[in-house]
Amino acid sequence: MKRFIVVAVLALAACGQPQQRETNEAYPVVGAPNYDANIGPSSAAGISAALPMDVDAVAAAAPNYIVAEVDDQIEGDPFKAITLSAGDEEVFRINPTADRRHIHSIVTRSTQARSPAGEIVTQSKFAVAPPEEVTFCAAEFVDGAPGFACSTAADGTFWRVYRLPEGARAAETFEEIEPDLLHDATLVEMRWIAPRV
Repeated sequence: MKRFIVVAVLALAACGQPQQRETNEAYPVVGAPNYDANIGPSSAAGISAALPMDVDAVAAAAPNYIVAEVDDQIEGDPFKAITLSAGDEEVFRINPTADRRHIHSIVTRSTQARSPAGEIVTQSKFAVAPPEEVTFCAAEFVDGAPGFACSTAADGTFWRVYRLPEGARAAETFEEIEPDLLHDATLVEMRWIAPRV
């Protein structure tokens, strides 16, 4: 039951996220000293706490990003998200807690972001994920296609989200996904869950 609830929450967090624009070659991975494009178990974009959902607070914690408030929704429930962009690409999207007061999660679908293992969205496969960091996995739909999300536990702070190869059938549980399909699943999103306030 816990697994289903976590998967439902994570799936809802991704529902409102629009498809990212293709990376513009004019804006490759940014190497400025204060620009943090990393996401992992302890932080995302240099943010490591459940900051207030406030553009000024986020801008102070994530220097060198273009910070903006945007309209978003989950299943018809509107809310304000905050985006962190580089050039014309959204690198991270910040989602609020249920009361809309603090950061709940930071999500990326950008090729500019990097996991601690150097993984890149749309390029890395499940086969290269560090095994100790994907010990808890659950099936979920990703943009309407079958996939799964993995972390270290049901309450993990860093999630890798994968889409199964084209033509794969949906599975009710992670355990039912064929091993060959798992091996070739593509990383499509990374999520950091902020500590509770």
